[in-house]
Amino acid sequence: MQHEILINICALFGVATVVVIICNYFKIRYIIGYLITGVLLSPNTTSLFADMEEVETYAEIGIILLLFTVGLEFSFSNLKKIRRYVLVGGASQVGFTIGITSLLIWLLMPATFAESTFWGFLYALSSTAIVVKTLQDVNKINTPHGKFILAVLLFQDIMIVPLMLFTPILAGVGGDPTIQLLYLLGKMILIGGISYLLARFVIPFILKVVMKVQSQEVFLIATIFLVISICLATDKLGLSLALGAFIAGLIIAETDYNHIAISCFLPFRYVFMSFFFISMGMLLDFRIFLEEPGWVIFWSFFAFAVKAIAGILAARMLKVDWKTAVAAGVSVAQIGEFSFVLAQSGLELELISENNYQIFLAVSILLMAVTPFIVMNAESAQSVFKKNQMTNG
Repeated sequence: MQHEILINICALFGVATVVVIICNYFKIRYIIGYLITGVLLSPNTTSLFADMEEVETYAEIGIILLLFTVGLEFSFSNLKKIRRYVLVGGASQVGFTIGITSLLIWLLMPATFAESTFWGFLYALSSTAIVVKTLQDVNKINTPHGKFILAVLLFQDIMIVPLMLFTPILAGVGGDPTIQLLYLLGKMILIGGISYLLARFVIPFILKVVMKVQSQEVFLIATIFLVISICLATDKLGLSLALGAFIAGLIIAETDYNHIAISCFLPFRYVFMSFFFISMGMLLDFRIFLEEPGWVIFWSFFAFAVKAIAGILAARMLKVDWKTAVAAGVSVAQIGEFSFVLAQSGLELELISENNYQIFLAVSILLMAVTPFIVMNAESAQSVFKKNQMTNG
């Protein structure tokens, strides 16, 4: 059909608008509405999107757009202010989550070391989009547990880069692991060096020339050109387009023109986000809830418990009081957006099966659905913990 793409996009956003309005009536978060929209329009539900490859293309576009805006908002100057929380708290949370998850799955399930470790990777990341937006909505971003959560989420956003690079090595792609690790290290150094040169010299010069035109439209076009160019360059290096989008956002954020870029792109952030979550919902086969309800429930509780414990332990590493640690731990106890990126790579590299991939999507959506309620009531968890302390005392 000549206008098939336009018709499909029209269907996506039209159905999303209706679903989100209905969700709003029932006080359900809009992100959950996007996921529901995706499930309703999934090739497993309707024949409108019969081609799964087309859906995966939409998902990749959504991931690219989302990662670019995340990189654009990332600031090293802001990072320095909470660097101790980021480096100690974030690293501890990711490390504890990967360690606990991989160990338990290796002990409980017939999984190899590589498979169990990969599940640790998937569980290590939390939902930046949902958690930060909820904290902002209830004015808790500057609370003690809010600052810790923000630091952990920032570290996780950084960790997506090495996790994406390390996944093929974990799958045994490319031969000798030692050589592959050295190759990985070389790639990271190369990416870091190129990113520094682009951020320090090349892109500021290009944007300076563009700004002489004094046209926001020309600036926007030039920025899109730069982002796509960087994405294609990372793809040629054997990395993902999504990783290139994140690096592009990070590079532009470090220039003197970051405020103009933010003003141009961030108004569209929620359009990008909606596209991403709708596409994720479309990848889910809703029949998994009917075929494997026990496993979906089990892994939902498993993921929540492991991530909450890891978050609490990470907070305690910074000598944070217990009630704040509990609030922070339960707030990051969900699966993140970038885990979808890793899960798709794992599926291609056969680190997870198709059935487990569907269970993972189902668990992720369930945990994302309850996250806003948990984050908004995290201080209640503090109160309960305090009462228990007094009772035990």
